[in-house]
This record gives sequence, structure tokens and C-alpha cells, in this order.
Amino acid sequence: MSAFSDLPVVALENARISVETRTVLTSASFNIGKGEFVYLVGRTGSGKSSLLRTIYADLELEEGKATVAGFTINGIKRKDVPMLRRKLGIIFQDFQLFKDRTVSENLEFVLKATGWTDSGKIKSRITDVLMKVGLTGHLSKMPHQLSGGEQQRVVIARALLNEPQILIADEPTGNLDPEVTEGIYELLDKINSQGTAILMATHDYSLIDKHPHRILKIENGAILDSEKEKIQLIAIY
Repeated sequence: MSAFSDLPVVALENARISVETRTVLTSASFNIGKGEFVYLVGRTGSGKSSLLRTIYADLELEEGKATVAGFTINGIKRKDVPMLRRKLGIIFQDFQLFKDRTVSENLEFVLKATGWTDSGKIKSRITDVLMKVGLTGHLSKMPHQLSGGEQQRVVIARALLNEPQILIADEPTGNLDPEVTEGIYELLDKINSQGTAILMATHDYSLIDKHPHRILKIENGAILDSEKEKIQLIAIY
């Protein structure tokens, strides 16, 4: 178990995960403690996205046990999934912003969907998260007016709205050039330094080499953990 916390933010025990008829993980076990920064690596199709989807209850756990942010994932009731996701922040590679809404409206939609009703508090929270990601002057801009890096910062701001225990990032720098990638990493690192755990799926070996953290690698249906064994990164693509 991680030294960061006696109660891990994510805990999987003998987890089996399948997509349709294909098993991608068998008997996977690991914990992620409060405040940890963890990379998730593996070849394309190895099951990185499937594992992340299981953690935020978008893909059913076939066997084993899983707890995330205090919720038991196996058998979680549909009505409890939104409550779970309020404790998580999800960052997608393809942004998934509403193209016909401003930055502010994109964030306002999420707050209202998660129970916020006070317009003053909504405005204040939006201002706060945009300040954290360095986009205070972009409230009224449309997504198409932003660069790829700026759009990803909006996505990170969206993920921070409900003060999550962990950010789950699925290839957040996959479509960005190296300079922008570095800026996004620095932002995630700053967020992590303030106590938010981060699980980041990536295939960017150079980023991992430059900014080392604990690594979980999916290989042949198993999870390898850099805390327990040396992990070979040469063939993660």
C-alpha cells in the first residue's frame, strides 16, 4: 500500500476486466494512495482505457473487488455513479467540450448537472478553476477559438470543478506538441502537489523519463508495478 494514505483513493484486488468477449486484465491488484502521481502505460489495445473506464464506473468489473473514492465499484448502483464521479475528475484526450457553448457555459453545465444552484457560487467556482489553469481571460471564448493546449486546460478546469480526490487522465497530451505537453504536465504536477492524486495513461516515454513517478504497466493482461519490480519502458508503444 502507498505511504501517502492508509485509505487508498483507488484499490483493485484480483480484478478481471473484459471488453465484449476479450479479456484485457486478469487478476489485477494495486492501490493508489492520496496525493500520488501514477503513470499508466502499455501497448495500444492493452487495456489502459478499459481500466480507467472501470475506475469511473463506465465499464463493469467482471470479477474481483474495487473501491474508488470510498465507493465499492463492483455492483455499484446506477444512481450512485454520479455521486462517485463527483469525487473524480476525468480528463479526455479528445476534450469532449460542447462546441456551441463558451468556456464558461461548458463549466456551468457541469456544475448544474452535479447539483450546484447558486449562480453566485457557480460564477465564483468557474473563475477559481480557470485561474488555476491559467485561462482567466477566456470565459467567453468558444472552443474553436482556443488552441489544443488551451482546450485541454479547459478540460482540466472542468475536472477540478468538484474538488476531486483523483484526476483520471486518458492520454491528456496525446494530441499535443512537446512544448504544450510540458505545460500540461507542469499544470498536472502543480495540482498534484496540492494533494490531488493523478492517474495518467500515457505512451509518452520522454515525458516519463523527464518527470519520473510510479508506473503501472499493463502487460499480457497483468499489472506490473514499479514499486515492486523494474519496469521496461522501451516497448510500451
